[in-house]
Amino acid sequence: PQELYCGRNALLPEGVRSIQEMNDWRRIHDNFDVEIQPTQTNPGYAQKWFLRCKDLVDKYRPDLLYFDNIGLPLGQPGLDITAHYYTDSGQLEKGIAAYDLYKQTYPRESTPYSNLAVEYVLALGQFEKGLTEAQGTIRVDPDDSRGYFLSGAAYMGLNRLDEAKAVLRAGVQSNPAFLNLHDWLAQVALAEGDLATMEKEEAFLHGDPYSEMGVKSRHGDLAASHGQLKKARESYDQARQIAQRLQIKEAEAGALNSEAWVQAVFQNRREAVESANAALAASQSYIAQFLAAVTLALAGENKKALAVAADLARKRPEDTLVQNVSFPVVQASAALSAGDGAKAVDILKVSAPYDNGSTNLLYVRALGYLKAGQANEAIQEFQRILSLRSFAPADPLISLAHLGQGRAYTLSGDSAKSRSAYQDFFALWKDADPDIPILKDAKAEYAKLQ
Repeated sequence: PQELYCGRNALLPEGVRSIQEMNDWRRIHDNFDVEIQPTQTNPGYAQKWFLRCKDLVDKYRPDLLYFDNIGLPLGQPGLDITAHYYTDSGQLEKGIAAYDLYKQTYPRESTPYSNLAVEYVLALGQFEKGLTEAQGTIRVDPDDSRGYFLSGAAYMGLNRLDEAKAVLRAGVQSNPAFLNLHDWLAQVALAEGDLATMEKEEAFLHGDPYSEMGVKSRHGDLAASHGQLKKARESYDQARQIAQRLQIKEAEAGALNSEAWVQAVFQNRREAVESANAALAASQSYIAQFLAAVTLALAGENKKALAVAADLARKRPEDTLVQNVSFPVVQASAALSAGDGAKAVDILKVSAPYDNGSTNLLYVRALGYLKAGQANEAIQEFQRILSLRSFAPADPLISLAHLGQGRAYTLSGDSAKSRSAYQDFFALWKDADPDIPILKDAKAEYAKLQ
C-alpha cells in the first residue's frame, strides 16, 4: 500500500503546494460540492490500484465493495475491478452487465471481450455468444492468446472442429509461445479420434509442469471413458503429484475429485467416498468442496454431502451458479441415492437456464428421469450429453450416456434401439477392466435383451 499511494497522484487545486495549504483549502471548501479527482494519466498508479483491489477481493471475498467516490474511480480500472468483483463473487448477470459496459466504454480493450467469452463458453455453454466475444478479443488484441483458445473452445462446442483447428493454428502461428493452444489442439484431435496428432500436440507441453498436469488429468478422463479404471487412477495420481510439487491445493483436490467422481458413477461407492473425503481435506476451495459433495451424495453419503453443500451455499448467497447449479446438483444426487428420481428432477428445474455445458448436471437429471420412469425425457437428456462430445471429448460421461440411453430405450419398450445403444457402450468399453460394477450390470441387462 505504501508504494501504491505514495507520490503525487491527485490533481491538486491551483496554488496548493503543501499539506498545510491543502488542509486550509479543505476547511474552506469541504462541503461536498468539490471533488478532487485522482489523475487518470498515470497508468502505473491505476494498474497498482487495480491489482491492490483485486488482491483484497480475492483474499477476503467481501460482501460489499465500496468506493469513496461519486462514480467509479479511475475510469477503466474502476470498471475492471467492479466486473471482477461481481464475477469473483459469482454474481453472473451483474458481472456480464459490468463487462458489457466496460466493453462499450473502452472498445479497444480486450479484457471485457475475453472475460465475457469465458463466462459464455466455459461457464454457461452458450457457444454462439462466446464465439462472438472471443472473436472480439482477437480483433481488438491479436497478441492475446485468450481470444484464440476461447474461439477454439466455442467452435468445439458448436461441433465445428475444422474451424476450431484453424483458429488455434492461427494463434500458434501468431505466437509460438502460446503453449496452451497446443493443449486445445490436442483436445480437437481427440474429438476427431486422431490420437497420433493428440500426442504430437501434447509433446509441446511436456516441459511445462502446469501443462503436464492438465495432460495427465485428461489422460485419466480418457482412460475412464473407456472403462480402464486402473489406468485412469494412475493418471489422476500423476496429476495430483504434480499439483503437490507445485503446491496448488485446488489442483490437488481436483485430481482427487476426478477419481472420486469416476468411482461414484462406476458404482464403486466405498472408493468414491474415500477419494472425496481426501479432496475435502486437500482444499477449502468452494469448487473443490462442491465437487466432493456431489460425489458423496451420489455414493450415498447424503448427510455429510448435504451439510457440506448447505454450508457453502450459505457462504455464497449471491453466487448464481452455486445457488442454481452446484447446490441443487448435490441435493438432486442425494435424492437419487434415496431412490426418489422425481424429486431429483424437480430440484434441478432451477438449473435449466445454466445447464448447457454441464455434463454432470445433465447426467444427474437424466438418471432422475430414468429412476422416475420417464423414458423419453431420459433419452433426450442423455442425448444432450452426447451432443457435447466435441466440446468434452475425454469426459467419461459421454460413454455412460450411451448406456443410459440403452436403459431408457428398454424402459420405453424399444428393444432395437436399446440393443444399439448398449452396443455403442460396449464398443467404447471393449478394453475395460472387467470388475467394474456398472459394466457387470450392463452385461446382465443386455443379455436379457437377446
